[in-house]
Amino acid sequence: MEIDFSKSLYELVNQYPVVKDLMFEIGFKDIIQPGMLQTAGRYVTIPKGAKLKKIPLEQVITAFEAKGFTVVGVK
Repeated sequence: MEIDFSKSLYELVNQYPVVKDLMFEIGFKDIIQPGMLQTAGRYVTIPKGAKLKKIPLEQVITAFEAKGFTVVGVK
């Protein structure tokens, strides 16, 4: 499965619902709050969110790859 990190978190969760659980496991605890995906999730990408949460992007990419994703859209 290919996942494009240049897309918003909202788009990615709609495309792959497992992304929400994976992001929570990585440390994005706010993702489960009601309305979070419908508001901030519409404009925040995974790289932007990782920077805000001070989670190394390489750690996020590794977690996605471990779940079978091929990560694209990262500069």
